[in-house]
Amino acid sequence: MMRKISIDPITRLEGHGKIDIFLDDEGNVANAYLIIPELRGFEKFVEGRPVEELPDITPRICGVCPEAHHMASVKACDAVYHVEVPPTAKKLRELFYSAFYVADHTTHFYILAGPDFVVGPDAPPAERNILGLIHKVGVEVGGKVIRARGMAMDIIGMLGGRRVHPLFGVPGGVGKAITEEERA
Repeated sequence: MMRKISIDPITRLEGHGKIDIFLDDEGNVANAYLIIPELRGFEKFVEGRPVEELPDITPRICGVCPEAHHMASVKACDAVYHVEVPPTAKKLRELFYSAFYVADHTTHFYILAGPDFVVGPDAPPAERNILGLIHKVGVEVGGKVIRARGMAMDIIGMLGGRRVHPLFGVPGGVGKAITEEERA
């Protein structure tokens, strides 16, 4: 007799969804279905648009990781136009993406997944959150995480012009250099 486990909603990820897992008689996973109900339609509404507009549009795919979508579309533009990114622009892109990496991983581990892993999946929902996590790891560690994420977001904001849905990369390079004031 096939057994079904449903997790609905899936928490600790951006967006909404559910997963149905089917176990065979021995308790092994026989099949699994991930169901995401939203149709965002980005693939459709960018059809026919000039390719250089995509780095401005694709960051809206996700509010947690707009930088990844932005840079993926910028790199796609580089490929379409067969351009070589100058070394300085490449280093600035790497700085931008590195800052995203820090911000994204602190968000995912400490805010989205950490409460389940550190506080525990059986803890009451009122404790299985960022405050419960900080209670478990301590205020000092929690403060370091919050400061690290804040510094990463400051770098993203400086390079991208804003912290959410930044606009930084352009086909073949970046939209602006770092000023002397920003370097300080």
